[in-house]
Amino acid sequence: MRAPRLLLVLPLVFAASCSDLSGLADDASSGAPAGSGTQVSDEFSDTAPFTVTVDPADLTAAIEALEVAAERDGGYDRSLFPHWKDDDGNGCDARDDVLVKQDRTGALSEADCDAAMTGEWVSMYDGETVTASGDIDIDHFVPLKEAWGSGAVDWTTEDRQVYANWQENNWHLIAVTASSNRSKSDQDPAEWMPEDEAVWCAYVWAWVEVKTEWRLSVDEAEKTALLDYTASAC
Repeated sequence: MRAPRLLLVLPLVFAASCSDLSGLADDASSGAPAGSGTQVSDEFSDTAPFTVTVDPADLTAAIEALEVAAERDGGYDRSLFPHWKDDDGNGCDARDDVLVKQDRTGALSEADCDAAMTGEWVSMYDGETVTASGDIDIDHFVPLKEAWGSGAVDWTTEDRQVYANWQENNWHLIAVTASSNRSKSDQDPAEWMPEDEAVWCAYVWAWVEVKTEWRLSVDEAEKTALLDYTASAC
């Protein structure tokens, strides 16, 4: 098992109203900074495709560090985030890549892409175990519309495609039941939380991590909810 690692190096560095793809991190950081108690890895937990041990003080500080701004939803269209692309050129689109990567049987491979898959996926949002890929949605942990209103409105289409297909960790794109994903839709934690309260702390951590990695803002209600869930669930 790999040694747990703390938050990934920021994958994008934004300047003014556009991003610089040369700022994509080549390597994840290894080990936690001095004084940090939060550890995370891509190893599966019982209910999620990642494992995180959260230090509430660390998470609170990360929430407080996020920019607070009103969402700018005008002009959003899902097509502005070209998604389910084969950006790594392995013959599988991003959806199929995630299905293979987050399958708990370990029996799936790139050869299984472009067809219905049989495996085992545990949906973090409702705790359900699913064996048929057709019953799985791949969720953008921070939904595309939420990302748009929180800063991606200023990105290029190319950068939005990077966001929509990002697979360098197991909490950016996540395999969950179709019903739970559609219940969540594009809502933030002020409006929706998973049915399984046992994952609330990990859910808040992952939400804040994505917002931090991609330099996305939070609105006032969202920040309040994140702080409240951290205090009560972590």
